[in-house]
Amino acid sequence: MMFELICMSLLSAAYINACINESKEKNKQKIRDLKISIFCYAIRHNLSYEKVVELIKNQIITFEDIKKDAMEYERK
Repeated sequence: MMFELICMSLLSAAYINACINESKEKNKQKIRDLKISIFCYAIRHNLSYEKVVELIKNQIITFEDIKKDAMEYERK
């Protein structure tokens, strides 16, 4: 009985660790995708990457604006 509890505890800990690692990977992928979107927006509008980041920080453009711009560009 004690051995089963220990095994279940170890499996639970391994599962939780795997979930945490998967979440971290998803966040890294989201961040990389956002950086790529910002970079592409900057290229399309002849701006520097830093300028686009500044526009986002100052709430002049949003990530939704960047997404819409990308969709319009792909339609052309």
